[in-house]
Amino acid sequence: MSYWCLVRFGLLLALAGTGWVLTSSALITLLAPVPIHTPMDFIRHVVLSRDSYLFELWLMLGGLMAAPVFASSVVAMPLLLDRKLNTLQAVLTSWKVVLNHPIPMVVWAFLIMGLSMMGILSLFIGLIVIVPMLGHASWHAYRDLVDTSDVPERMPRQEAV
Repeated sequence: MSYWCLVRFGLLLALAGTGWVLTSSALITLLAPVPIHTPMDFIRHVVLSRDSYLFELWLMLGGLMAAPVFASSVVAMPLLLDRKLNTLQAVLTSWKVVLNHPIPMVVWAFLIMGLSMMGILSLFIGLIVIVPMLGHASWHAYRDLVDTSDVPERMPRQEAV
């Protein structure tokens, strides 16, 4: 059974992450009032700056870039694990879920963001609990929102003896 679709999906996510790093770096390099060399420079001259709205612009750009990644991945990973589909089919199914249920998906995105932030702010220790919990919840969201009755299972269930 081939799981290369998961590798392709992971590469797409890595490409999106790289795009964000490059875009973010370019934005800060071009618009920061002074060169940013350290995390403290970023905090001091971008986050805490009273003279510009660079931090707000940076956050808005991040949100705009994160939205399509979220829409592409909200149910794609559990779908790829469970059913025989290619990466494009899983991504399109994920977009369909977001377009058919926009309000719950916005709430879900903010829950993911908030819980992830809590996990990070706890010096990443909270992620030990939060990441499996989000994975489990994502599985249930996929099972509740996607009709897979006409898509073959990746691994047929074993009959009880």
